[in-house]
Amino acid sequence: MQEGFKKSDIEILVATMNRDSLDFLASMFPFIHFSQFNILVINQTSESKILKSDYPSVRVINSFEKGLSKSRNLALSNAKGVLLLITDDDVIFEPDFADKIITAYNNSSEAALISFRVKTPQGKLFKKYPGSRVKNPGYMQFFNIMSVEMVINKKHLGDVKFDECFGLGSKFPMGEEAVFINELYSKKRLIVMEPETIVIHPEITTNSKVSVQEKYYIQGAFYTRLFGSKYYKWLLLKIVFDLKQQKIKLAEINTAFKYARLGSKDLLSLHEDND
Repeated sequence: MQEGFKKSDIEILVATMNRDSLDFLASMFPFIHFSQFNILVINQTSESKILKSDYPSVRVINSFEKGLSKSRNLALSNAKGVLLLITDDDVIFEPDFADKIITAYNNSSEAALISFRVKTPQGKLFKKYPGSRVKNPGYMQFFNIMSVEMVINKKHLGDVKFDECFGLGSKFPMGEEAVFINELYSKKRLIVMEPETIVIHPEITTNSKVSVQEKYYIQGAFYTRLFGSKYYKWLLLKIVFDLKQQKIKLAEINTAFKYARLGSKDLLSLHEDND
């Protein structure tokens, strides 16, 4: 009989920038010293600002590249743990987060990815979540999974990695999580959405509205990455949805299509250059 997962199987992969001290980890683990966990910090920085660790359980890689997906991939390729918790430097972990992860994976040991819930500092759920556990969620569900909700079983990951054309600091600064999960989905890996909260994350506030041009430029690339030549169908559904939600005006539809086509074209060119 196979032995179940243990807390020591968990490794926490933290993306951060321009750090020269591990003090920020103390805020993430207010209930216990962070050295009690296996942690890999990817610090995207310059040669003048280097982060070091004096704790054997906390490893640091200083990277001189930029881009969130590049940080995630560097973490995944250097991880030593089995259950890899993807996170950022602005979350606070719940005291029982590790127990919840172990329980979930011992209940779904074949899962390649399990997503968990996030709550705000005010104690509210960060967004709307399914009311119960979901196995192999559909597109509309996994489109909304955030990276800080994800725990990956490295044994079932295979060659799947983040597309570095997507994510903060890249050509298309959104959508990297859905592209990553779609790769798992296309390879028939088990994905589970678990109704347990593991971290607290600040509410996202946007002071500047994203223009229709920028939004649909990214959407065109995103749907092309997921659906290839059928991207137009999904783009049309997105536009209809945004019209109903009054996120776009009738007079802006032509602009949306124009920039979506441009985003699609630019993504295909980037992928050709990277091949």
